[in-house]
Amino acid sequence: MTSASDSQPAPEAPPTGAAERSWPADGPGVAQVGRRVGRVTINAPGPSTAQMFRDLLRARSAPADYLVQTQQRYGDIVQFPVPTMPVYLISHPRDVDQVLRINARGYGKRTIQYRNLALVTGDGLLAVDTPGWRRQRRLVQPAFHHEAIARVGTDTALVTDRMIERWRCLPDGAVIDADAEMMHAGLEIVCRSLFGTDLAGDVEATAQATLDALDVVVARARTPIAPPAWVPSPLNRTMARALRQLDGAVGRILRERSGEPGIDRQPDMLDLLIAARDEEGDAPFTEEELRDQIVTFLVAGHETVASSLTWTWWLLAAHPAVRAQAHAEVAAALGGAIPEVADLPRLPYLRAVVDEALRLHPPGWVISRRADAADTVGGVAIPEGSVLIISPWTTHRHPAAWADAERFDPDRFLPGAPPPVRGGYLPFGSGPRLCIGKDFALWESVLLIARVLQAFDVEPAGPPPRTRALVMARPDGGLPIRLVRR
Repeated sequence: MTSASDSQPAPEAPPTGAAERSWPADGPGVAQVGRRVGRVTINAPGPSTAQMFRDLLRARSAPADYLVQTQQRYGDIVQFPVPTMPVYLISHPRDVDQVLRINARGYGKRTIQYRNLALVTGDGLLAVDTPGWRRQRRLVQPAFHHEAIARVGTDTALVTDRMIERWRCLPDGAVIDADAEMMHAGLEIVCRSLFGTDLAGDVEATAQATLDALDVVVARARTPIAPPAWVPSPLNRTMARALRQLDGAVGRILRERSGEPGIDRQPDMLDLLIAARDEEGDAPFTEEELRDQIVTFLVAGHETVASSLTWTWWLLAAHPAVRAQAHAEVAAALGGAIPEVADLPRLPYLRAVVDEALRLHPPGWVISRRADAADTVGGVAIPEGSVLIISPWTTHRHPAAWADAERFDPDRFLPGAPPPVRGGYLPFGSGPRLCIGKDFALWESVLLIARVLQAFDVEPAGPPPRTRALVMARPDGGLPIRLVRR
């Protein structure tokens, strides 16, 4: 999902005491700059081929943490010894800003990451490369104007109240899996707000199909040679089942809309997509393109928000002082009233909690780009065709972006706090392809959390969760949270 511009302000310098670009000394396990690996010349610090093999198990089991450790060991621009093409990890916020915003036109999405994601989403807004993206973005943008997404307030309240009623049937102090609950709620809210349906009876199956499909995406990305889709391998069968469920949900959504006699309501995103035209005379979306956009928003619009909400619940549960301040703000701003979009300006601390959770646990923990032309980044020549890996998880922990970066501190995002450095805060990406659903996701998150805090306190029900970084970064094995009635 994308947007027309990067709305973050642009400070001139990193925070006081922040480190400048770091470069490693030569040593064991460091590739020799200037040597060749296959067809590729190594021109930046990074692991040797032998070190890469030694690190392989760690990289596969904890990839987000591995990238953080790689940056800390080798520096701000790391080259991996891949013999077929130059592959770099870009971590310093200035360099990230150059790639994603300043020279965004010089980079595309023709990477393994997005090619595999397109197996699920098709050529929707999230995975499509630059030429097709520009047309799609013009057509989709009106569906995400603030007036168009305002119904998220009513829909979030409805879905959250249903969830709270289920929780009230549990004994006081009961433990729930926040990850599963947020996945279910996130999909319901997306379906109601964007597509005007509740997918009654299909929510759990569709949510599971999304997870199954994304698991296959990750498995294929880790497999050098994958069988073609027509081969009935276990991964292909899993993907086929998941796509049948997703396509069935999309078909139902479109059938319900085509069966309506007329629109006697505020148009939702689907109405606007069906009617989409732009000032440049772009043709409307075809039926296949509509399918791809709907699946894109089903996938990106619920798992990303669900992941963010899940980590926010963990951070609130694990930090009683922050939780108490959030409860106090909700009580003062709302009393017992149902939170609405109009109430969002009166919940700045809760919004800061969500923003800080997104900094520590960005759902989209890795972004990739391919250089469409040669460039120079951080003093390193980037050849045309190079693949650049950008990890928000890593950059959000970089000392040039954030002081004491591992500490959970919502005050960083309160009104009046210094704004993030350019390229230093990336939960929704940056530049022209900034997530088009950013405001929808933030509004939904703040409103859902506020409503739950009116009814319950939350406490940890287990040790700190281990991160499972697949397509999205989620807690491994779910997230047990204890509910205490207020």
